[in-house]
Amino acid sequence: MTVSARRRAVLTLPVLLTALGTGAVLPVAAASAAPAARTAVAAPASPPDARYAGKAVALGKDLVAVLRNDPEAGGPEAWIRAVRPHWRPGDAYTYRVLAKLDRTHTASTLHGLSLRLTGTGGSAPALRVTGAEGGPHTFALPGAGTPDARGCTIVTEHSIGAGTVAVLSNGPAGPSAFFEDAGDGTRFAGVIDRARPALPRSAGFAARIVHPDGPAPRLVTTMEGGGHPASTTPFPAPGCVR
Repeated sequence: MTVSARRRAVLTLPVLLTALGTGAVLPVAAASAAPAARTAVAAPASPPDARYAGKAVALGKDLVAVLRNDPEAGGPEAWIRAVRPHWRPGDAYTYRVLAKLDRTHTASTLHGLSLRLTGTGGSAPALRVTGAEGGPHTFALPGAGTPDARGCTIVTEHSIGAGTVAVLSNGPAGPSAFFEDAGDGTRFAGVIDRARPALPRSAGFAARIVHPDGPAPRLVTTMEGGGHPASTTPFPAPGCVR
């Protein structure tokens, strides 16, 4: 069965159940697989999520490094986080923290990878990773004063029904959202943002960004066709002010 066929089956099932008088109930597998909304770990900042946001890079072995370089928040940092398999840039990464590297703690070993933060006292700090497939890798930390360095772009995940997860991000470029199957993480239906704030009819469900240029954009979705109330999900606030 193709992804689009599977999506249509999941999205139409609640309507069929209603017609039978059993109520609009999601399939057990889809309902149990849908993750709860996940946001970044809170800390004293404005907004709280921003303290642990940054430039996320894949390390392999289900790990990402969230790289920051904000002099006002302690200088170069690499937050090592566990993520689900097949993580890609743009996916949410605010799961379990495994290690933090900074000026006082520059090295760690995780999942067979050796991690070292170098150049912490200079102008070009970097994360050195050895033990990964393809040999050693070096990831430059973002330059001090740039949006990535301060963790401006915040990413969150939200279950929006019918076995679907919306991945929302907001930063200097404005709000954007894409959609995943809650069971296997398959992306579908495309991306919406300031330039294209609504999905086309061919997506199989309705999704649009309300006030994409305003200070408090919201995602409005309708997963079960006409006659059902829409769901509204706020986008995270950007982690810094431009």
